[in-house]
Amino acid sequence: MAKKEPKLLTRVVKGLGHWLGPETPTGKAFVAAEKGMTKAFDRLGGSERYLNLVGGALSRALRARAAYVEAQENWLHLFRLPTTTEMDDLREEVRDVRNQIEALSYQLENVIEALEKSRALAQGGEAPRPPAPGSAATDRPS
Repeated sequence: MAKKEPKLLTRVVKGLGHWLGPETPTGKAFVAAEKGMTKAFDRLGGSERYLNLVGGALSRALRARAAYVEAQENWLHLFRLPTTTEMDDLREEVRDVRNQIEALSYQLENVIEALEKSRALAQGGEAPRPPAPGSAATDRPS
């Protein structure tokens, strides 16, 4: 039986491993570049000036984003359209209401069962047996 040729991904990974191996010229250059970048970024990360610069840029970018979102929401309000924030809030409220309705339906089922049991006991009979799971009596409306 003929030997099956390795898949493309396997060949690419093996080739990359060969090129970046520590004994090859390309691998040695990669290791040297990696060490140099590590040193440079180590010094840069400890520089107070760099950290202030990056922090200020990030702060300005976040303020610009907030101003953009505010302007976008103002335009949507101008045309009497809901904003993304309002839609997210509404979606969360609907989810909460759905959960409350489900909890109330379970409570109502328990109250009805207890009422049926107490009626049966008051009439002198046995308490009714709960219907089998999956029967029409236990199916909940969706």
